[in-house]
Amino acid sequence: MQQNLVLLLGIVFPFILSLQGSESMFMKENKEKSAVFLSPEYVLGAGSVANKFYYNIDFPRGHIAIKEFNAEVIDESGNSIPLHETYLHHWVVMRYYAPKDTETPEENDPNKLNFKKNIVVRNSGICNNLGQYFGLGSETRRTETYVPDPYGIEVGNPAEIPDGYEERWLLNVHAIDTRGVEDKLGCTECKCDLYNVTIDEYGRPLRPDYTGGLLCCYDETQCRVRQGFNSIKRSLYLKYTVKWVDWDASIVPVKIYIFDVTDTGERGNNSGRACKVEYEIERCGNPGVDRNSVCADNKKTSVVMPNGGYVIYGAAHQHSGGIGSALYGE
Repeated sequence: MQQNLVLLLGIVFPFILSLQGSESMFMKENKEKSAVFLSPEYVLGAGSVANKFYYNIDFPRGHIAIKEFNAEVIDESGNSIPLHETYLHHWVVMRYYAPKDTETPEENDPNKLNFKKNIVVRNSGICNNLGQYFGLGSETRRTETYVPDPYGIEVGNPAEIPDGYEERWLLNVHAIDTRGVEDKLGCTECKCDLYNVTIDEYGRPLRPDYTGGLLCCYDETQCRVRQGFNSIKRSLYLKYTVKWVDWDASIVPVKIYIFDVTDTGERGNNSGRACKVEYEIERCGNPGVDRNSVCADNKKTSVVMPNGGYVIYGAAHQHSGGIGSALYGE
């Protein structure tokens, strides 16, 4: 029986209308190609938040095997922006099919995800609400993402694209400007009191015990800045580099699976969000919290894979304070 090959992106939670200054493509001796692209501009001032969705981004086309996808935040001069100034909360890249000849931005609200006319092409599992092909966060810079030979992530297969549609890609960037804020760690943890937020981005009241998380640092929210700090806005971009080869029979295709430590294991149409993305960590010293003199919280889950196979690559996404992540097989 043929086994599947598995590409793992472990997470613990865990795009372009106009191309600006993209670098030229080059070809290596092994016929590997590479191109560098920029997202559309987004502007941040001290304490501000951008959580943007960009449809139909520039991306390699055709029947190809993706070998690597890297990204980082830069300014308009091309300088890398340090995390202590702009915290890259997360970025994700999603694959989808769109009707041919539809105009960009395809009824796009850049602050929201909209797939009324499009067909999402999800990864192979196992979280229904985490369908992206690529994605990391503050650990992005210098994180190795190369898929070794002879493997590759197959995309653009014309036999899989529905008639009247074409393959496109979407980018979501979530960044927080921490210059001049009162509490940098609190801002990057999206503590609701620092953002003065009591409702989510859709106007729904937050539950009383929700003290921080994604619901409090949505697009255009503002984290508290020190009194008297002179905020200067600046233009930023996500620079992303894609490496690929043209598809041929010698390439072994891999599947992408994303795991979430908050996964409840529930599956099916009525299971809701089995992967909760975020969770609350008890403060050290609270009654009943015994950390054996080490202030560390351990969380684990067990999931059943739909298919067997070999692990080709894996990476973990964590936020500030995360010590490490491990994956074990049985």
